[in-house]
Amino acid sequence: MSTAAPAGADRDALKRAAADAAAELVRDGMVVGLGTGSTAAFALEALARRCRQGLRFVGIPTSEQTTARATALGIPLTSFAPHRHIDLTFDGADEVERGTLNLIKGPGGPLLHEKIVASNSRRLAIIVDEAKLVDRLGTRAPVPIEVVAFGMEATRTRLDGLGADANLRVSAAGEPFVTDSGNRILDCNFGPIADPARLEERIGRVVGVVESGLFIGWAGPVFVADAAGVHRLESPHTHRGAPPILVVMGVSGAGKSTVAKELAARLGWPFEEGDWLHPEANVAKMHAGIGLTDSDRQPWFNAVAAWIDGQRAKGQPGIITCSALKRSYRDMIIGDRPEVRLVYLRGSRVLIAGRLAGRQEHFMPASLLPSQIDILEEPGPDEDPLIIDIGPSAGQLADEIIRLLGASVAIV
Repeated sequence: MSTAAPAGADRDALKRAAADAAAELVRDGMVVGLGTGSTAAFALEALARRCRQGLRFVGIPTSEQTTARATALGIPLTSFAPHRHIDLTFDGADEVERGTLNLIKGPGGPLLHEKIVASNSRRLAIIVDEAKLVDRLGTRAPVPIEVVAFGMEATRTRLDGLGADANLRVSAAGEPFVTDSGNRILDCNFGPIADPARLEERIGRVVGVVESGLFIGWAGPVFVADAAGVHRLESPHTHRGAPPILVVMGVSGAGKSTVAKELAARLGWPFEEGDWLHPEANVAKMHAGIGLTDSDRQPWFNAVAAWIDGQRAKGQPGIITCSALKRSYRDMIIGDRPEVRLVYLRGSRVLIAGRLAGRQEHFMPASLLPSQIDILEEPGPDEDPLIIDIGPSAGQLADEIIRLLGASVAIV
């Protein structure tokens, strides 16, 4: 149930209500990251109230401004010297991408500090109003990129080569803006960003760049204040366990690889093409138009399960494709792994046959489609699958999967 907004509530009142809800996440003994800016200031006030009520925690501020405000409010502070990890960080954002909860942040000077704090936090709680929600990052806000002053002109040219319209940020006095770390900021307009994880990687390879304002895969939950009240958005990274791993299943031609790659690009998660884990003997049989037996498939499922367990051991999310047509197959690769979620791409025989007829450079011939459909056992409700009907574009299917993984939860 949603918390209704009071009649005539202004934006600040709503953001304050969102900050109050976010502050309830703090528990005794936590190390808390303290963001910077007008929205983060509401979180400081809420935390100060909880501190006066007897809650024991310490904060690591992201700026001198936050340090001064937290000290004035009586919030006990610490640093990374005694605490290498932060339990929970509160901050605002310039843009929040629906579904993925990827962020653009950094309108002020502590961009680098904010990213250091966020990257060392187990959870990053973001507080925004509804105007900050977008379907694609870069729709309304530029990407701030912190760069060293030396050679800044050359760095700007390299960023322009990535598709940016880079503009040097200046102070109110008309001088180049100086960050808390003594660097400069280039505000870069890329337009709507289709693959923010890839863009962040490319920006990071430019010599002279210190950090970017792209925060990919870190946020969750996000508290959104709108006219109806306060809503909590959960990240797809925390759907059931950690690390979250998706198995994209379906018959050959359903679009598993295309959709999985789109998901990986949007979420910034590692991707593995399950078909390439087949033993060479399996590939040879399929090339010859010979269907695989369950005995043939066993080493393949072992390899898929091993990849999944490897991601779990590293504490990393992941996406892997696997036809996984029978329940017994899925039991082998998913079993009692609570982090793994099944994504079933469902489509008609006619649609899938048409796609296979036009597919090139794959060892699975169209002639084997009937044998796959014959053995297909669609996942039941007890497997908790995400069932996606194919037909729309891969981007639209990825959007729907992300939406289902990160559905909005209303706050009582």
